[in-house]
Amino acid sequence: MDQTINGKQHDFHKSGSSIRNILLSLVFLALTYATAFSEITNRIVANVNGEIILLSDLRRELAALKELDRKGSIPTPKGGITPESVLQIMVDEKVISFHAKQTAITIKESEIDKAVENIKASNRFSDKELEKALKQQGITLDKYRKNLKKQMLIRRVTNFEVSGVSVSKEEVKDYYHQNIAEFMSEEKIRVSHIALTLTKDAGSMLKGIAEEKIRSIKKEIDSGADFAELAREYSDDSTARQGGDLGWFKRGKMLPNMEVVAFSLKPGEVGGPIHTPFGLHLIKVTERVEAKPVEFDKVADKIRSKLYNKRYQRKRTAWIKRLRDQAYIEVLY
Repeated sequence: MDQTINGKQHDFHKSGSSIRNILLSLVFLALTYATAFSEITNRIVANVNGEIILLSDLRRELAALKELDRKGSIPTPKGGITPESVLQIMVDEKVISFHAKQTAITIKESEIDKAVENIKASNRFSDKELEKALKQQGITLDKYRKNLKKQMLIRRVTNFEVSGVSVSKEEVKDYYHQNIAEFMSEEKIRVSHIALTLTKDAGSMLKGIAEEKIRSIKKEIDSGADFAELAREYSDDSTARQGGDLGWFKRGKMLPNMEVVAFSLKPGEVGGPIHTPFGLHLIKVTERVEAKPVEFDKVADKIRSKLYNKRYQRKRTAWIKRLRDQAYIEVLY
């Protein structure tokens, strides 16, 4: 037996709601690209239990997945979307479809009807508009329904075989406490500034005047003058009317030399003068929020989902490997 596909895991296969969310869109987009590749000279790129995958099939699926990725409908997998990774998905689907035929699991016509209705609703299509859209791509409604049925059957048999996955509350809590660094809120500061703008071609005289003025303003502040009032009086920036308030900043969101000074200040402290490409600045930190752990209840669902998906994926990968071991798979790409 020629077994040339390994058990490499791919990020396209996600459990639960993510699969349900992209399934119908994937089928629709895959079919949309049918006409575009109809004139490509075909060759066989894989044989799975006697069912072949053509080069045109691979390219059509590759284009559809890249379009979904471009729209942000699917998570971008590590390594990107490549012909090799997409072919592996297609081989997996053939293996699962072959297994599905040997089970009693079926998809009723009424379920396909409902799926079509969902597609029509999400795209705001009437019956005629859907048929028109399919016809423009050289696809009949009957072929479209058959592809839907195949994808729905693959999903159903997978959920049946990869069942019994659960995550306890204790496991969620353990993960939270053991990985608390993942759930720290970011440190942030609220900053106000007084800016004296200088153009790139400003001469040494203008620079000297600006330096003397900014230091004079700093002395006034050190003597007890109100920073916001001085910002309204002297700052060249559009924030002057708001007393120089720039708002909240997390690390990495300010000019580097300004950030170094700003994050070293305590609330109420003033730093500077600071030289930037825009001129000279005095900055004041008015508020500060230190980094701290996010409350467990706010991240519990995220943790549970992460643990569930990891466990589901591990079980699914092992199941597909068993199916591959029993299958005839020849890759010619």
